[in-house]
Amino acid sequence: MKQKSNPLPDVHGLVLDIDTFAVHDGPGIRMAVYLKGCQLACKWCHSPESQRAGPELAFVRDRCVLCGVCAQACPRGAHAVSESGHTINREHCEACGRCVEQCASGALALKGHHVTAGEIIDRASRLRPFFEHSGGGVTLTGGEVTCQVDFAEAVLAGCRSRGIHTAIETNGACPWEQLEKLLPHSDLVLYDIKLIDEAEHERWTGASNSPILGNAARLSGRAVQVRVPLIPDITDTDENLRAIFAFMNGVGLESLAFLRYNAAAAAKYEWFDLPFEIEGEPQGRERLQAILAMAREAGLEASIS
Repeated sequence: MKQKSNPLPDVHGLVLDIDTFAVHDGPGIRMAVYLKGCQLACKWCHSPESQRAGPELAFVRDRCVLCGVCAQACPRGAHAVSESGHTINREHCEACGRCVEQCASGALALKGHHVTAGEIIDRASRLRPFFEHSGGGVTLTGGEVTCQVDFAEAVLAGCRSRGIHTAIETNGACPWEQLEKLLPHSDLVLYDIKLIDEAEHERWTGASNSPILGNAARLSGRAVQVRVPLIPDITDTDENLRAIFAFMNGVGLESLAFLRYNAAAAAKYEWFDLPFEIEGEPQGRERLQAILAMAREAGLEASIS
């Protein structure tokens, strides 16, 4: 009897982007695959286009020449273009891409496209010489990897079957069973912890941190690096950082990376007509060194990315 082929490579996923020369998403040179969809809505998110679980239209306003071709192409009447400006009714937009096809100025773009796990695995396989030379591999990030757990499992399992190092970056805001499904196929877990105070976490991310902290406590003994985004006056306070250090010590997690704040994210919010509410400047060298010192005094292996 002919053996059936493994159906996993045919699992479809929604991908925002693929970076084939990433150096901040795990060791070595990596292929970072950015999945679309997230349970959280962090007000500082560097990739607001990653949060929704479907393709969506980005509009770079300063590239628009007000030609009106997009309005003619749109079957839903989502575009209104006149000499005074260009607006998009996003409730009417179905992200069909017809306006993007007609936009000669590059002001419109679709964010999110469907691929199969097999396509990702094959692409990663072609990069194996770079991975082997640098100690790199493939990292599934987002968005949030556990929002597409079947697709992520297929990609990770396929990459590991070809000898490729695998990593996931996750916010942990999911049922344990979803995260647990990916762990056997992940050589490294990059685990985001943002705020320890639950009320503050809900305020800034839109969700409780209870499952995040609960899942983190179950990761002890695995290859895990906790990642903390340093958001001015929100996550970078001494009070919050010391609480994170104490939590990590309490559950047996030892490796920690601080992620520098990048104010350039604000421009992306304009692409989707969203407000950007974060104020403040990136931490200076002196403050970053003080944060590192605090973490190391707490007995943690700390670095800044």
